[in-house]
Amino acid sequence: MKKQLSVALLSLAALLMTQQAFAVQTCAQKEAALNEQLGYAQQHNNSHQVAGLKKALAEVKENCTASSVRQDAEQDIEKLQRKLKEKQQDLQESQQDLQKATAKNNAEKMAKYRGKIAEKQADIEKITTELHQKQQGLRALN
Repeated sequence: MKKQLSVALLSLAALLMTQQAFAVQTCAQKEAALNEQLGYAQQHNNSHQVAGLKKALAEVKENCTASSVRQDAEQDIEKLQRKLKEKQQDLQESQQDLQKATAKNNAEKMAKYRGKIAEKQADIEKITTELHQKQQGLRALN
């Protein structure tokens, strides 16, 4: 029972961390997240992680501005848009390949391309979700 509960909690934590990774973080949020990780690393006597987190925290305090956060978000959005376009092109190619395999009645290739299509559709859905979250975060900054 404890094992199932801890697995469920870890899954929930991973989901929340994934959603936070998609979101645009302000400088204050970045500092808070680093401080939280720093406290955790200190509790567990992880000196290498503590050193790295202290360095990252100092860099955020020194370099993070509202305009740099906006610029980073805009770059992330552009990157995701390129990635989405590439995946959509890949999907079209796989759909064309499936049509060719269907015309030849090649069951093995049909199954292969159906799997590829499903995988690419899942990738597109994930990228689209991330893109929408980044766009919402950017709008919230403005």
